[in-house]
Amino acid sequence: RVAQRLAGDERAIVLGTRAFTGPVPWRSRWGNRASSAAFALAARQRVGDTQTGLRGLPAAALPWASSVAGERFEYEFRILLHARAAGFSLVEEPIATVYEAGNASSHFRPVVDSLRVWAPLLRFAGSAILAFALDTVVLLVLAAATGWLLFSVVAARLVSASINFAINRHLVFARGRDVPWRTAAARYLSLAAVLLAANFGLLTALTDTGMALWAAKVLTDATLFVVSFAVQRAVVFAPPAAAPASSHPNRVPLRISDARE
Repeated sequence: RVAQRLAGDERAIVLGTRAFTGPVPWRSRWGNRASSAAFALAARQRVGDTQTGLRGLPAAALPWASSVAGERFEYEFRILLHARAAGFSLVEEPIATVYEAGNASSHFRPVVDSLRVWAPLLRFAGSAILAFALDTVVLLVLAAATGWLLFSVVAARLVSASINFAINRHLVFARGRDVPWRTAAARYLSLAAVLLAANFGLLTALTDTGMALWAAKVLTDATLFVVSFAVQRAVVFAPPAAAPASSHPNRVPLRISDARE
């Protein structure tokens, strides 16, 4: 069934998706849930089985797939993350879920591989925390030195945002280095403005319902953190999508006489 669906669309990557029903080993169930949640946050798309070993890739995808960095489950996850930017869609085909001997042969390491799958989101969180700490320190230093609060707030935000932009472009979203920095910077500033307005709007709306300010702040920041990650990955630091290829560049018609020879 996977092969049949693959033959019908040369721009689709077909995934054999397990249902994870019945006696599923805990590490298989946990590993899939963790990676599926991370994928949904990062790609704004739900895939029921991100760790499936049954995958169909069209011939046109092989040069790109061989260039994707990573190993083991991290590599499989990156293939899904970058498929859309490379011009390929993800198609799911339901398959049976069968485990022999409690899935003892599985090479999935619950802690290590889950951390590797979640690495992009964890790096993004680390970058945000560093920016927050830097913003706070610079604000306090400038306020103490100048006594001018408005200048201190603006200057501190410019410093922390510049560092956050550089870290995200070079470390968190490595593909962002392929985007001209002026373009990425313009997108980043536009996103920052939208998030600032959204922050104020959400805080106002939540507090107007009677929610405590601290609770509204936590909920607002958590929501916008996820939105910021998704937009930065999909828009701000996203390189131009690869142009779809009509067929494999090296595909040559094969005649029966050639095969016999």
